[in-house]
Amino acid sequence: MKKILSFLITAMMLLSIASCHISALSDYEVEVLSALSIMEGDPSGNMRYSDKVSRAECAKIVVASSTYRNMVEMDKKSSPFLDVTYQHWAAPYVTTGIKYGLFKGYMDATFRPSNTVLLEEALVMFLRILGYTDEDMGNDWPYSQIETARKAGLLNNLSKSAGQELNRYDIATIAFNALSSNPKNSDKTLMSNFNTTIGPKTVTSSTWYQDFDADSSLTIIKDGERASLSDVKINDIVYYMEEYATALVYSKKITGIYEDAQPNKNLPSSVTVSGVTYNLEGTNALSKLSSGGKFNYGDSITLLMGKSGGIADIVDSSASAQLGEKIYGFLTAAGTKESTVSGTKVIKPYVRIILTSGETLEYITEKNYDSLVNQVVAVKLNNSIATLTRMNTSYDISGTFTWGSGTNKLGSYQLADDAKIIETSTVEENETAIVTSVYPQRLNGIKIANRDVLYVSKNSVGNIDGLILNDVTGDGYTYGIMTKVSNTNSDRSLSGSYEYLSDGITTTFSTQNKIFNVSYGQAVQIATDGREISSLVSLSSISGKKISNISGSVITIDGKDYILWDKVQIYVKKQLSAQSSYTMITMDELVEMADEYNVSAFTDRPMSSGGRIRIIVLS
Repeated sequence: MKKILSFLITAMMLLSIASCHISALSDYEVEVLSALSIMEGDPSGNMRYSDKVSRAECAKIVVASSTYRNMVEMDKKSSPFLDVTYQHWAAPYVTTGIKYGLFKGYMDATFRPSNTVLLEEALVMFLRILGYTDEDMGNDWPYSQIETARKAGLLNNLSKSAGQELNRYDIATIAFNALSSNPKNSDKTLMSNFNTTIGPKTVTSSTWYQDFDADSSLTIIKDGERASLSDVKINDIVYYMEEYATALVYSKKITGIYEDAQPNKNLPSSVTVSGVTYNLEGTNALSKLSSGGKFNYGDSITLLMGKSGGIADIVDSSASAQLGEKIYGFLTAAGTKESTVSGTKVIKPYVRIILTSGETLEYITEKNYDSLVNQVVAVKLNNSIATLTRMNTSYDISGTFTWGSGTNKLGSYQLADDAKIIETSTVEENETAIVTSVYPQRLNGIKIANRDVLYVSKNSVGNIDGLILNDVTGDGYTYGIMTKVSNTNSDRSLSGSYEYLSDGITTTFSTQNKIFNVSYGQAVQIATDGREISSLVSLSSISGKKISNISGSVITIDGKDYILWDKVQIYVKKQLSAQSSYTMITMDELVEMADEYNVSAFTDRPMSSGGRIRIIVLS
């Protein structure tokens, strides 16, 4: 058994290692490297990430990434190395790099252009284009050089160690990291040396590109992916790289209530909206949020986010939807918020809504909407004030959810390829709903009843592109093991004292006028009402059996397959006199130990109904 399981782990590790060779950069990263003529794909657009990179190729990439990129003398008839003649394709780049101190040759006066470049060699070259000297890097070769590179950010999203050869994915990653890093003693990124970026500017019409004196043939990268002109919408944020006729477009928006400005409202550098603080990124944002701007504390506003994650611009929350358009979502909170306007405290009612996209919005309302909490609502905005109406949540849509292999359906209804889904744990007004985004793959094979469907939206061709579901997967709950249970149930007293273990963390709580029907050692599903534990529900047990196989997310117990939750908790239970101790272990440790212990597995519901094994206990 152990040999079989060990083999599976080894196979999974090999697959993991293999996957490193086919990792891909985002479209945005590829477009930047291509636009700057640093690295491009072959004529078919293939970046050939798994191809090894020679020292000559690395020299060209390093020079192209440096501020000396325009100083390469392509017609020079000399070269500093015997093994790189002036006729060698890389000779102009090697010569430029040597001239400006970006790299060096070997002690025998060779460059060895055909050798595959090693991690430490490439890192030193890139560190030099960032202005680091040999003295900055230290003398403990190659470890001090690698550590300097790590601190400079060159190793972000890269897992390589000293002496390892690099492929095109590795070099592309390091090159993009270098472009995104600040050169030594500079507060601007290296990329800023290569182009003049115009922006941020807010899209206000379909001919927005004319504001940059560009034509409609420009390259568009929206939210990191290649896009077309029609993908750019009103209130998107654009940055234009004039030298490369490329527009970087960002669509992220956050709607909430303006609560505070730092260090002050006269000249804010950051603001707090619905409890979260954001930096300002554009002059439009500064002018609108400062004392002389149009927005005051307590207003409901929509932030238009820029490329660095800051606020590029602000629009009235009504402008985030087209005139007369309603917004549909799940109402998770309603209440009041206090703000100070011109020295006067103002209390306004507000609501918090989650859309099928997972986006959270907060609006000021004309009245209190407590009665609609945990319901699907339609929101209509008028001068940034929201009016809510409860939506009919009765849909004649049901069936098996099928996703993948060219078939995306809910029963007989077609699903859009970009369908967005959220799930709530409850629709009871007096409980706190746990709302989570759900990937369509998670629902594959699950039978969904009419009562599970709270809201459906469809795109222009009639395919379902948005769903709000009621407690289909159970993934939003907390799961744990009861490690202490003490109930008092008498004529004069009803109380409880409890302790549970979840993700290796122990939580203790007590109750008055309420007890839970659970026992020591039980695995439970835990829900709260926002203030305290509202329910402890026992999980179903598959106990006293041996594990015969673990493959990916499937575990086989007594010849039957069960699906593991991606956050499954695994514990080893040891008996200590009257009590037991639980030690949390990893999946790898489970594989190693499985044939030495009895297993108890706990699930919340049948697999066909979305259930997963939430907790495993070895004893």
